[in-house]
Amino acid sequence: MIEVKDLCKRYEGRMVLDGISASFGPGEVVALVGPSGGGKSTLLRCLNGLEPFDAGTIRVGDDVLVPGASRASGAGVSNIRRRVGFVFQQWHLFAHRTALGNVIEAPRHVRGLDARSATELGRALLAKVGLSHREQAYPSELSGGEQQRVAIARALAMEPEALLLDEPTSALDPERVGELVALLSRLREDGLTLVAVTHEMRFARELASRVMVLHGGRILEEGPPAQVLERPRHERTRTFLGLAREQSAPEPEVSSLEAGRSGVVTLFPAATVRE
Repeated sequence: MIEVKDLCKRYEGRMVLDGISASFGPGEVVALVGPSGGGKSTLLRCLNGLEPFDAGTIRVGDDVLVPGASRASGAGVSNIRRRVGFVFQQWHLFAHRTALGNVIEAPRHVRGLDARSATELGRALLAKVGLSHREQAYPSELSGGEQQRVAIARALAMEPEALLLDEPTSALDPERVGELVALLSRLREDGLTLVAVTHEMRFARELASRVMVLHGGRILEEGPPAQVLERPRHERTRTFLGLAREQSAPEPEVSSLEAGRSGVVTLFPAATVRE
């Protein structure tokens, strides 16, 4: 369980996170959505100590992050990072190591596993993400989707209780998005907590158990995807999703339709919403 209470973060005089309180439970998938600059990625980075904050607390089990430089928290940050994995938007794989080499690096040097145990774990995780046949490939030889799956396997090698993903679909085509949703669905079934920043509404709708809308460093609203993405309560959310424009558009006249055809009104103008 990750618990956030009254979290505040300022950057160059601007309030990036303004008193956010939230919780993320075991096996829950939470999609963080909202206009750019709303604080989504900053919140994600605060959750495992990558970003210091100015006020509030973050609790992961018995470990607590407090305001100030993350390095000052020492052991608490290390414990939390072992329990809460992070998959970066750019993946940051080691270019000089194979897919298997990238996955076994942390188990060997952080968890202290011997070479044989780490290799067995790495191969099992690559199989889990569907990349057994690419274990000896270097990052430059992998597609964007394959590199992402190696990054996920690398994060899982620390056996985390939660996984944070920053824009996991940003470099993927629609087919690869579907594959990622299927992979993360399997991880969810294993009981892993997933928190993802995304602008891909299809991803949020198909995978998330809860959607949280951030704007101006605050949580505008949250709830099940069907409620937040289809029937949002806040006007800013409706504008972000394009629903305000859709509702104001005139309905097509029935008389203008050709005989034998029907009009179809889509609930979402596009799969991806960006500002």
